[in-house]
Amino acid sequence: MNAATSLVAIAGALGIAAPAAAQSDGQATTTTATTTDNSPQGDDIVVTAQFRGQKLQDVPIAITAMSGEQLSERGQITVADLGGYAPNVTLRAASATYGPSVVAYIRGVGQRDTTFALEPGVGIYVDDVYLPTLHGSMLNLLDLERVEILRGPQGTLAGQNSIGGAIKLYSKKPDGSTDGFLSATYGSYNRVEIRGATNITLIPDQLFARLSGAGVRKDGYVTRLDYACTHPGSTVPSSVVGNGCKLGTQGGKDYVAGRLALRWLPTSRITVDLTGDVTRDSSEDGPTTLLYVGRNAAPGSTLTGVATPVAAPYVLNGNVYGTATGSPFISYSPFGPYAQDTYTNSPYVNYENNTNLAPRDGSAPWAAPNRASINSWGVAGTITAELADKVTLTSITAYRKFDGVYTSGDGSPLSPTIQANAIYNRQFSQEVRLTAAIGDILNVTVGGFYFDKRSRNRSRVTLTTLDFIEDNSVPARTKAGFINAELTPIPQVTLIGGLRYTDQTKSFIYGRLGVPGSSSGGAVPPSLASLNGLVGKYAGDRFDYRGAVQFRPSSELMVYGQISTGFKGGGINPRPFFPAQALPHQAETLTAYEAGFKSDLFDRMLRLNASAFINKYDNILVSVSSCPFAPVTPCALPLNAGKADVKGFEAELSLRPLRGLSIDASLAYLYFRYTSISAIAASSGIGLEDKGVYISPWQWSVSAQYKIELGSAGTLTPRFDVAHEDAFNRNSNNVDAATGGRDIFGLVPGRTLLNLRLTYATSNGDWEISGEVRNATNKLYYTDIFDNRGSTNSIQGSPGEPRTWAVTLKRNF
Repeated sequence: MNAATSLVAIAGALGIAAPAAAQSDGQATTTTATTTDNSPQGDDIVVTAQFRGQKLQDVPIAITAMSGEQLSERGQITVADLGGYAPNVTLRAASATYGPSVVAYIRGVGQRDTTFALEPGVGIYVDDVYLPTLHGSMLNLLDLERVEILRGPQGTLAGQNSIGGAIKLYSKKPDGSTDGFLSATYGSYNRVEIRGATNITLIPDQLFARLSGAGVRKDGYVTRLDYACTHPGSTVPSSVVGNGCKLGTQGGKDYVAGRLALRWLPTSRITVDLTGDVTRDSSEDGPTTLLYVGRNAAPGSTLTGVATPVAAPYVLNGNVYGTATGSPFISYSPFGPYAQDTYTNSPYVNYENNTNLAPRDGSAPWAAPNRASINSWGVAGTITAELADKVTLTSITAYRKFDGVYTSGDGSPLSPTIQANAIYNRQFSQEVRLTAAIGDILNVTVGGFYFDKRSRNRSRVTLTTLDFIEDNSVPARTKAGFINAELTPIPQVTLIGGLRYTDQTKSFIYGRLGVPGSSSGGAVPPSLASLNGLVGKYAGDRFDYRGAVQFRPSSELMVYGQISTGFKGGGINPRPFFPAQALPHQAETLTAYEAGFKSDLFDRMLRLNASAFINKYDNILVSVSSCPFAPVTPCALPLNAGKADVKGFEAELSLRPLRGLSIDASLAYLYFRYTSISAIAASSGIGLEDKGVYISPWQWSVSAQYKIELGSAGTLTPRFDVAHEDAFNRNSNNVDAATGGRDIFGLVPGRTLLNLRLTYATSNGDWEISGEVRNATNKLYYTDIFDNRGSTNSIQGSPGEPRTWAVTLKRNF
C-alpha cells in the first residue's frame, strides 16, 4: 500500500470511528489539567518526571513541557521541531550519512552518530518505553498528550544514556469523551498530509479505544541533476533515463503511521493500557549537497579560516573530482567563490546519482536505493494497580522491532563514497515500579528495569581505496534497580534523594565480506580480512545518584538546588579500517551542580523559570578522522578525549497579560572548556583550546499569538515563532593551537528562523483552517555538515528547507 492509498484509508477509518459515548467518573484522570480560557495562565501541565504526577512548577528539575494543543498551535510535527524552543536543546535532522534520525544534544551532551555501537546521550521515551537507538528517532508528534524535555543528567530517574537529559513523549489515552479530530494539509513541494484521532467506547465505564493515524506525501527540496546532461561534452558518464536532466529529488517524505490504544478498567483500582503501533516509511534519502573537495596542504594546519586545497587534482576514473580552485560538481558552497558552479549556483542542487558506474575494484556497476526509510512496529502494556491507599504498582512491558534502508553519498556523480545500508533492531523491555506515599510527608518509588536488544547493519561501502560489504551484529543487555524518595518534613521544604544501579553488557560482532566479481575474486580486502568474525566486548556497571533540596517560600515561588549524575555506555569502534583501529572506549560520566527557581507572579499572569548549572564532564567521547597511529587514514575512531567543565544558564518566560494574548520566550547560554586531555586524544591533535561539539553559546526564542474574538463568527488567531541558535562545531579538532583560528570546514553556521501562522476557528470550535509559512525569511542554513576529508577528500552539507507554505483544514469532534 503506498502513502496516497493509505491517506484515504486513514481518513475513512477515522471518519467511521468518530462517534463515542461519554465516559463515567471511573475514568483515570488526565495528566494535563487545563484551566478555563479566562485564566491568565492558560494551562498547567502535569508531568511525571519523578515517577508520579506533579504540576510542572512543583518539580525541581529544569523541564520544558508542552501540551498537545501547544504543539498544534506551533505546527510542530516532528521531534526536530522541538529543539528551537527548548533552551540549550539541539534537535536537528541528521546528515544523510547517518540515515533517518535526529541529532540530539542537551546542554552540550549527546550523540550524532547513529551506529548501533555508540550509545545516545539523550534518552528518548514514548509512553515510558525507552528507544535505544538514534535510528528511527525522527518521531512524528502524533496525537500527544504532552512532551517533557528534561535537561541535565537523569541517571536516577530515566537511567542509562540520559547523561545530557531526556525527551519523553506521552500519547493521549482512550476515554469515553468525543475528543477527536481529522485534518488535511496541502502545501509546498506537493505536500499532502492527513492526520486524525478518535475515541471509541467499547464497553461503557470499562473498555475504551483510541485510534490515531497520519499519512504524508511530499516531494524533496534538493534536486538531483545529471551532470553529463546539464554540461554537454563532459566525460562524466550519464545516468539519465528518459527525457530531461532531472534524476530525482532528496528530502521527500512518504509514510503512513497508525496507533491503536486500549484502556481497560476491570476494577476501580486497576488500569490496563495496551498499545500497538506501526509505521511504513519509504521516504527519500536525506538532502545532501557537495560543499568542498580536496585535502588541506598540511593536514591539521588550516584551522585559520582560510581554505587551502592541494594544488594537484584529485582524479577518479579519469575524471577530475577536485582541484586547487574547487570542483565542477559543487553547485554552491559557503566556503568561498572557488567552489561555485555557474550552471546552477543553487544551494538546493547536487549531481548525485546514487550509482557507482565503474567500481575501482573491478566489480559490476551498482546502484544504491534513493531511500531513507524506517518500517517499525511495537506493542506495549502498562498495568497500574492500587494495592492499598497510596500504594501503587506499575508494570511496563514492551517489544519493538524495526528495519530500514538508507543511502548516503557525497553529492557528486563520481561516487568517491557511496553507502547502501540495511539496518535491523529488535528490543524487549520490562520495568516495574512500586510507589507509596505517607500522607504529605513521604513519597517513595522503588523499581527495576530489564532491557535486551539485538541490532544489525548490513552495508555496501565504497571509499576511495576500499569497496566491501559490512555485516555487523550488536547484542546488548541492561539490568537496573532504582529508588527515589521525597521527604517533606515541613510544608515549605522537600528533600529528595535518588539512587540507581545499572549493569550493562554489549558485544560488537564484526562482519567484513568481499564484493562478488571484484578484482580480489570476492575475497575480503586484505586490510579488513582479520576483522571478519572478530568480537569486541564491553561490560560495565555504575551507581548514579541525585540529591536535591527545594524550598517554597510562597505559592508564587519555588527554589531548588541539586547534584545529579549520569552516564553514557562505552563500546567498541564500529568502523575500523585496520585491525589496530578496533579499539574500545569507556563510558562517559557527568556530575551536574544546578540551582534554579520556578515562579508564577502577578496572579499567574507571568511565569518565569530559570536555572544555572556547572557540569563536570569526564571521558568525553569524540570521533577523529586522523588516527594517532599508522596508518593515519582512513580513520573514524571514537575515543575518550578527557575532561571538561560545561557551564550555562537557562530561562523560560510565559506571559498572559490579557485574555487571548500569549507570549512565550526562552534564553540560554552554554560555555565549554576542556580541563584535561587524554594521551590518545592529544596524539590525534585534540588540545585544551578545542571547543566541544554541538555547543551553541547562545540560543533564544520568542513566540506570540493573539486570539481575536469575532463573536458568533468565531475567532482569528495570528501567531509568530522565531528561534535562534549560534554557530557550533561538529568536528572535535576545531581550534588551531598556534593561531587560535577556528575550523571553518566543521563549523555549522548559526541560524534565526521565523515561522508565521494564521488560524480561523468557528465559534463552537468544530472547524479550523490554518495557513502557515515556515522559514518565512527564506534563510539558507545547514542542519549539519559532514566532514569526510579524512576518507574521501570531501565535505557534504545538509541544507534545511527553504521557505514553505501550507494550508490545513481541521474538523474537531
